[in-house]
This record gives sequence, structure tokens and C-alpha cells, in this order.
Amino acid sequence: MEITLEQSLAAAVRYIQDNSETNTKLYFDEIPEDFYVPSIYFQVPTTSGRKATLRSYCTTITMNVWFMASDDWSAYANAAEMRDKIMLDNCEMPVYAADGKNTERYIRVNKPDTRRIDEGINQLSFSIDVYFHPEYQKTKIQTLHTAWNKIRNVTNS
Repeated sequence: MEITLEQSLAAAVRYIQDNSETNTKLYFDEIPEDFYVPSIYFQVPTTSGRKATLRSYCTTITMNVWFMASDDWSAYANAAEMRDKIMLDNCEMPVYAADGKNTERYIRVNKPDTRRIDEGINQLSFSIDVYFHPEYQKTKIQTLHTAWNKIRNVTNS
């Protein structure tokens, strides 16, 4: 099973949702003026691409998640607690299937970081590297002709 970009994003959102305080409100599109606290705002992720090997590529997804609370210390504590939870889980987040079942597969995120954004807002940042390559047909060697042998059968298992 190959993990898609969408599954990687969903895994990160679900991980944060499952490990945040009870009654934490999640925002995705816009933050209303009278936003609820504690709340978490998932910004639209940024992506960048690069060549990884001769035939593979890497897309890096960077997620910036705002932890909003009634004061700076509470926002910092919520973001730092999530950062520490990610690191204690070996920077792995479980991937779930469309039906909500755990696939027993994980995405690995890069070093999480926190910083103050504004009064009562602290940001947790981390990135996910997704590697992919174009599909190509694999062929199996059936016979190998060499100078020292006439014909030798070689099979790959």
C-alpha cells in the first residue's frame, strides 16, 4: 500500500486531534473573530519538491498548526505538549484507511518546532517527506548469454 499525500495530511490532523485536550475546537478554513479557546488552527500546508534519486522524487509538506488559548503560557504549553508527544512517539503518526481503520502503517515527520505567533497563539511546525517514483515495468532475466558459457538459466526470486 502506498501512502498518498492526502493520507499523510489526514494522519497528521487526526494525530493532533486525538492527542489534544478534550473540547478543543478545530479550525481549517478561517478563524472566526470570536474563536473558541482552546482551539487549533490548521493552516493550508506548503509543499516543495526535489529530486531524490535518478528515478524518484520527494515532496516535502510543511504543516504550521496554531494552538490558541486565553494566554501565552497556555498556548505555549499546548503546543509544547504536542511537540513532545510527537517526539516521544518517535516522530511517527499512524495512517488510517478511508473507513477509519488503522492500517498499521505510519508516516514519519521531521523535527517538530514551536514558536510564539501572537498573544495567546503558539505555532507547532513540522514537515513530512513523501517519496515517489514513476511506475515502470519490471522484467525478469530468463536467459543470460556469456562468453564463457553457451547458455545459463538465471531466475530471480
